[in-house]
Amino acid sequence: MANDKDFILKNPVEVGGPTNVTLGTVTSNNIDLATGNYFKDTPTGTSTYSISNAGDVQSFQLEVTGGLEAAAETFSTTLYEGTGSNIVINNGIDLAGDGGLVWYRRRDGAENNSIEDTVRGLDKVIYTDSANAQADPGAYGLQAFNSNGFTAGLNTNGGNYVSWTFKKQTNFFDIVTYTGNGTAGRTVSHNLGSVPGMIIVKKTSDTDFWTVYHRGTDATSPEDYWLALSGTGAASSAANMWNGTAPTSTEFTVSAQSNLNGNGSTYVAYLFAHDTDASSLIKCGSFTTDGNGDASVNLGFEPQWVLLKRTDGAQSWWLADTLRGMPVGTSGTAYLNPDQNSAEDSTYTNYINPTATGFAVDAFSGSANYLYTAIRSPFVPTLTYDPDLNWSTGTAPTSPAIGETDVITFSTTDGGTSYQAVQAIDGAK
Repeated sequence: MANDKDFILKNPVEVGGPTNVTLGTVTSNNIDLATGNYFKDTPTGTSTYSISNAGDVQSFQLEVTGGLEAAAETFSTTLYEGTGSNIVINNGIDLAGDGGLVWYRRRDGAENNSIEDTVRGLDKVIYTDSANAQADPGAYGLQAFNSNGFTAGLNTNGGNYVSWTFKKQTNFFDIVTYTGNGTAGRTVSHNLGSVPGMIIVKKTSDTDFWTVYHRGTDATSPEDYWLALSGTGAASSAANMWNGTAPTSTEFTVSAQSNLNGNGSTYVAYLFAHDTDASSLIKCGSFTTDGNGDASVNLGFEPQWVLLKRTDGAQSWWLADTLRGMPVGTSGTAYLNPDQNSAEDSTYTNYINPTATGFAVDAFSGSANYLYTAIRSPFVPTLTYDPDLNWSTGTAPTSPAIGETDVITFSTTDGGTSYQAVQAIDGAK
């Protein structure tokens, strides 16, 4: 045929062999073309990309993921308004299948900090601000653990509420129940998959105070100290609560004290990880404020939820999150106190500022020692691009949603003086 052609294939790419794609690095929103031609980034906050070292690179791709889906699927803060009847809360966490804990309370009025979990089951509530045994909250407690959240019970019509949901997951959170034997050195197995950074234990069969182990109580031997979640006291080494034994990735140890290991009494333990991996969702640690009450904490990620407690003096526990108000660069942090049933307060002059790599505290009470537990934000980004880029559609694409990935292809014919840009993939999962 007149149109027959003989094609010669040069330099074929072997399946499973090397390619010409080189993964480069993005540092502080700068795409460094000296390092490669394919770039991956999960930006935080507001990000504007820049391009450097064009060299011989004529075309490259940027893969942008909109927030950390793992964070959104593992922990959730949800705000809702009471209706006087049951409310279905859809927060993306599979409590029915994976299990977990729901901590909930009213924000604009006095109400207990309520905790229910899938291990103990429905109709068994305990209050972090009370030493009481677990009780049946009836119609006012949770009505169901669902595959996409939970069903809240009766509530005050028009009241403002918050819930924090923790999924059971390796290197994040675990729940254990056990029966005490009254013997010092009793070990309790867990499935956290790593050494706990914080353990909170409550006797459920009778009245007794909440007991907290936290790696931030002491730099060398935190197993010698404990705090009461339902109290304001400093960290104490009295009573040898943890039997002087550090927890491991498979178990923790308790003394014979009635609040941890009374013979025949039942207990629940909540274990929170301290994960130092780059993809960590949670960290537990400590910091010391300066004479002005200021400090900066490097987590390696931007937090969405921060629990604080002073360890060298009496002070309430403070709990803040970005949805209720943990603003950047200003006062007005909205605090709730796990040891109190009082309403939310945002009038304090001391505040927590989340940053891209951690958080700062300002105007706390002079030089003091604090512990913290912080959970990573899924950080939905706001992306902007150089206004001189020439987009195939005429406008830059919007930021990808949490867990979705966009791929942008950039090309230049003048050594990086100008670039053509096209969104090659939109919203891939």
